[in-house]
Amino acid sequence: MQTKHRLLLSLFVIACMSFSIFARADSLVLGLDNTSHGTLGANTLLSQDVQMSANTTIDGFAFFMSDPSGAPVTYSISDLTTGSTLFSETFDDTTLDPTLTSVAIPAVSQRAWVELYLSSPLTLDAGSDVYAFSISGDGALDVGENPTTSTEDGLAGVGSPEAGLRVWGLPAVAPEPTPLILLGSGMLALFGAMSGRINP
Repeated sequence: MQTKHRLLLSLFVIACMSFSIFARADSLVLGLDNTSHGTLGANTLLSQDVQMSANTTIDGFAFFMSDPSGAPVTYSISDLTTGSTLFSETFDDTTLDPTLTSVAIPAVSQRAWVELYLSSPLTLDAGSDVYAFSISGDGALDVGENPTTSTEDGLAGVGSPEAGLRVWGLPAVAPEPTPLILLGSGMLALFGAMSGRINP
């Protein structure tokens, strides 16, 4: 019985290790850090236009902001070339929901980068399309403006710099064939050994 448990535990460990082969870690693909901040009136849209030099899958983006009124905030992404809205979410996260945003939305003058996590990754295609990353609020917001510092990996700010914006993306990670072969062989061998011991 102990041998059976050890074999089952080994299979579980190998299965867990297999997930690490496909694991993805997001990285900053665009950083337009603001040099100043200003008041964005209620129900007013502030956008930063971005263009792709390579197909990029994003899973979150952030504005440098605070929400003195505590009213809901809307983040959105639009394709200005086609006129379509690709993503829009209105949220109110002043107490921090770690599945929704990176930090709680600060109030008063405690501005911070508030990253909204996309429920599903979104792929933005390279080419002539221009994408607008936008923020608005049901109440007045204090938002970072006039960005100058830029860290880019497939994305680039275009047009006049308007809003401080950070975008995170998922790198394309192809699994190595050798680890997959070893993983499959090991699991088959362990399964065969376990079957032989359990059913003599």
